[in-house]
Amino acid sequence: MKMLSESQDRMAGFRGKLAQRLRATPDIPSAIVATLTAQSPTGSPGHFLRVIGIVIALLAVGHAVQHVIYERPVARRLMPRRAAADPGGSDLADRFPGLVARALMTAVGMVLASLIAFGLATALLPDPTPMTEKTVILAGVGYLLVWAIGLFWRLVLPPGGHRLRRDLTASGAVGIALMTSTVWLEALGMPADPHAVLVALFGLLTVLATVGALYVHRRTVEHLVLAGRRAEAVAPLVRLGLRLWFPVVVAYFACAWAVLVNRLILGWPTELPLLLGAYAVVGAILVVYATVTYATHRLFHPRRALWKSVEEPADGDPLPSSPPPVAAPDSYEALARRVAGILAAAAGVTVTLSVWNIPRMQGDAAEHLTSIMTICLIGYVLHQSIRIWIDRRIAEEGPVAGTVPGDEGGGHASASRLATLLPLVRNFVLLSIIGAVLVSVLMDLGVNIAPLFAGAGIAGIAIGFGAQTLIRDIFSGAFFLIDDAFRKGEYIEIGNIRGTVEKISVRSMQLRHHRGPLHTVPFGEIHQLTNYSRDWVIMKLPLRITYDTDVEKVRKHIKQLGQALLEDPELGPKFLQPLKSQGVIQMEDSAMILRVKFMTRPGDQWDVRKRVYQELHALFRREGIRFAHREVTVRFAGEATVNGPTAPLPGDDARTLAAGAVLRTLDEEAPDVGGGGGRHKGAL
Repeated sequence: MKMLSESQDRMAGFRGKLAQRLRATPDIPSAIVATLTAQSPTGSPGHFLRVIGIVIALLAVGHAVQHVIYERPVARRLMPRRAAADPGGSDLADRFPGLVARALMTAVGMVLASLIAFGLATALLPDPTPMTEKTVILAGVGYLLVWAIGLFWRLVLPPGGHRLRRDLTASGAVGIALMTSTVWLEALGMPADPHAVLVALFGLLTVLATVGALYVHRRTVEHLVLAGRRAEAVAPLVRLGLRLWFPVVVAYFACAWAVLVNRLILGWPTELPLLLGAYAVVGAILVVYATVTYATHRLFHPRRALWKSVEEPADGDPLPSSPPPVAAPDSYEALARRVAGILAAAAGVTVTLSVWNIPRMQGDAAEHLTSIMTICLIGYVLHQSIRIWIDRRIAEEGPVAGTVPGDEGGGHASASRLATLLPLVRNFVLLSIIGAVLVSVLMDLGVNIAPLFAGAGIAGIAIGFGAQTLIRDIFSGAFFLIDDAFRKGEYIEIGNIRGTVEKISVRSMQLRHHRGPLHTVPFGEIHQLTNYSRDWVIMKLPLRITYDTDVEKVRKHIKQLGQALLEDPELGPKFLQPLKSQGVIQMEDSAMILRVKFMTRPGDQWDVRKRVYQELHALFRREGIRFAHREVTVRFAGEATVNGPTAPLPGDDARTLAAGAVLRTLDEEAPDVGGGGGRHKGAL
């Protein structure tokens, strides 16, 4: 209840002060005239206006003089002349040295113009009053701030943003003029209530001018950021920034103006940098980002020119249509650019907190926060650097051909042993880095990690007893990989499961069968493993030929065919040993079984087998060699036997019994082909 009562009292006091300020709104013009008249040495309110006009005119004279004696003969000679249009010229890192040089030379010119102007003002105003001196100083500072804002946007915006630069400079000049005038009137002694309302109104005009200029040119800002690239081609964070930058700007200025109004109502000291502090935030972000990015460019592209032209195109020139060079996503240069973005964001947050005068942490708290941020940044850089290095080594080992749907497996395009082990090493190292970062952060936060390690040890023992199968899988897989029993992309057989090794994890592997099924096999369940993708493979093909065939003639023809296939430009390199005959290996009732063989690399045997079958078929037809067909002799009751004739069976029953006998015989003799695809049935 006490807190509620205090809140009501504060709200009542706030409403009373707000009403007091609003009642003074009609008195603003008279208060301004009365203040100028009271502080004028001549008693005329126009005295200070004449002084301001004289100061601005003298500053313009100083600007013209420095242009003649310094900018034209010195600064322009030191700056490089504008070269032909460069597609990458809009890259801030390329333009950074030129921007720094131009900023320094322009600053020298501004100092020179100010000295000339104030020297002339001293001569023209020999005995100024204190209020006249303040007027001269504030007018000069306002003029220099407008000049600085124009220079800022001229340096920041890449070629093609002339209209945007012009409007932002104009809105900044309006804000500088309005806010400087409020500071000047406060210094002259303007009453507090009308002055507070005037500051609020001028702050609102400043916000509207800046936000309006950005709203009109919001598409131009997006085009400048994309630099000729499509929105889909940039990083997700960049796309998110393109969608949110304008609402963020509006929210910043709205909050800044609301805080300003609240301070004015309560009578607290006003914080004018809240409205104009956006320039400091943007400047800090761009300076840090450009500095780190330029250092990255010099490191990865040492032979590029020291600087490029910083002159902007004339009004009406099109925006740059060619995108700047972009580093590969998985490269150290891209990582350096991401780090530059992180550092720039940190700089922007730091400057924002400083501009808003948010109380910063002191002592140990600030040190802990800095340490945590440094540890996280170092961990991120290490994590990404190791990941990029290992991914590059995996890519250098060559791609692994995937399983071709419908193929018979056993291909030889497998990964190297290093490419098989590196993904596991990468996961282990990256998880170790993440764990080390978490432990370091907890230590910086003051968390006692000794109980955590003790608890982890006890939990590890419990898990070890309860997950013996998991431990067995992990250790079995480690030893299989050490023995180099299989690699990614190889065709292996485990029990009655066959397939190409598609993925290897800590405790299991995934096998893709050549017909599509994906098998997951824990390492602990492997008792015997057969690898069909190592070194070489021998393919043996049985051929059924009739008994009247000249076996020696067939052998010679097969040998000639083997030599012809070796000379084939497409098929010959696949042979490790040529096609040759092994002679007759089996005698059956109706045929001789002759076998041929050849040796290839794993995976090539299937293509070679197709061609060998085609050539053997053509050879046998050309040479009159006949393949033997299966024959089954069926005897029926009633046929002549040594015991005499028996009664014959009807015709349909005889055919049925004969067909059944033939099918049973062929089914018993046919080999099992394909492992689960059924037996091949011989034709009657």
